[in-house]
Amino acid sequence: MEPKLLTSAKMGGHGGIRFRLDGELTPVLTLDLGPLSFVLFEHHTLLWKDQKTIISATSPKSARSFWDRPSWLMMASGPGSLSLSRDCVGKIFGVSLHDGDTLLAPTPHFLAASGAVHIESFSGESDGPWVTGDTASSIDRFSVVGDAEGLVWLHGHGDVWELTLAKGESLDLDPGAWIARDSSIQWESIGLGSLSTDLAAGANWGICRAQGPGTIWMQSGGVGLARW
Repeated sequence: MEPKLLTSAKMGGHGGIRFRLDGELTPVLTLDLGPLSFVLFEHHTLLWKDQKTIISATSPKSARSFWDRPSWLMMASGPGSLSLSRDCVGKIFGVSLHDGDTLLAPTPHFLAASGAVHIESFSGESDGPWVTGDTASSIDRFSVVGDAEGLVWLHGHGDVWELTLAKGESLDLDPGAWIARDSSIQWESIGLGSLSTDLAAGANWGICRAQGPGTIWMQSGGVGLARW
C-alpha cells in the first residue's frame, strides 16, 4: 500500500470534448467543445474563451461558496473553446466516471466537468446523508447515471498522489490533504487525544481515517487548507 505520484495527461478527448493542459506552476485547462457538447465550471475560474463559445448560468441552489460568497456554476456550450485555472500553484488532473460511479471532493478543488456529470453540493459540517468527518466547508458530489460516462477535472495544491485501498486497508491523513475520494471509502475523523487539545487549544485539530475499498487522491501542499 503505497501512494503513487500522479502524472497528468497533457491532452486527450472525451465525448466531443478535447482538452489540453499548459503551464507548470499555475496550470491552465483548455477545453475545445464540439457542436453538441458542454461543460460545467465555476464563474471565477474562467481565464478566456472563444467568442463562439456560449456561456450561461445554472441554478444557484447549492452550498457552493468562494471567499464566503455564493459561487455560481456556469455552463459553456460548443462549438468553441475556453481556458480555466484555479489561479494557484498545483496540478490539474481528470477522473473518469462510469457505471454509476460517485466521487466526493471539497468544493475548492473542482475545475470542470463534462455534461453527463451530475453535481450536488452540500455543507461539509452538516448532519446530512454524506457526513464527511472533516472541516471542509462544502463538498461536491459528482455522479453519473446508468451506463453514462463523464469526466471531472480537479486541481490539487502541490503534487498529487493517488492511492487505491483494498477492503480493510486504511490510511490516516490531515483533513487538508485530501482532494477527492470514491464514495465507497469509509471516512471518519479521529482525534489525537490530549495532543489535539495541546496543539490546537481545543480547536478540534486532528486527522481523518480513510478505509477501503476505493481510491483517494491527495495533495502534498494542502495541509491546513480544509477551510477555504
